[in-house]
Amino acid sequence: LVSICAILLYNFAYAQDDSPFVRFPALSPDGKQIAFSYQGDIWKMPTSGGKAQRLTIHEAYEGRPKWSPDGKQIAFSSDRFGNNDIFVIPAEGGISRRLTFHSSNDYLSDWTQDNRLLFSTTRNVRQVEWESEIHAVNALGGTPKRLLDAAGVMSSASPNGKLIAFVIGYNKEQRYAYTGSCDKEIWIFNSES
Repeated sequence: LVSICAILLYNFAYAQDDSPFVRFPALSPDGKQIAFSYQGDIWKMPTSGGKAQRLTIHEAYEGRPKWSPDGKQIAFSSDRFGNNDIFVIPAEGGISRRLTFHSSNDYLSDWTQDNRLLFSTTRNVRQVEWESEIHAVNALGGTPKRLLDAAGVMSSASPNGKLIAFVIGYNKEQRYAYTGSCDKEIWIFNSES
């Protein structure tokens, strides 16, 4: 039994070393491409397989890509200026355009149907619980605005834009059995009511 466990553990460790470390996969609206972060840059490739195309080449860390609803642009978070800001790049590659300029970190969560980028930040109120606030900025630029009074992260809008799901809580994922006051919970905000 011990030798079987050792063989399985070795095979698991070998499989982990053999695969690339890809983070934050995002499927394009038509389902034909996937964008992702690899070694601190944004890449895309066909979902059917093939060669990956590097979209950003920068010494900063870039992650959390999100496709625009029309599939023509990809937004992402990058720490090019010392903290994470939100950027947009054409899906075919090109020049990145910066959308947020605050000294707080801005972590991209979603791209809505009405062309807003949802992100988590601590720019207005630093909560006692260290929770972030959910803000939105127009994908064409402009001043970001706080979207909800509730603190939370990982916001995601419904296709019709009426509902926004987000997470409240900040316990570590490793504490899966934790049920205390800091437990992560999914909440739904109805923009109409």
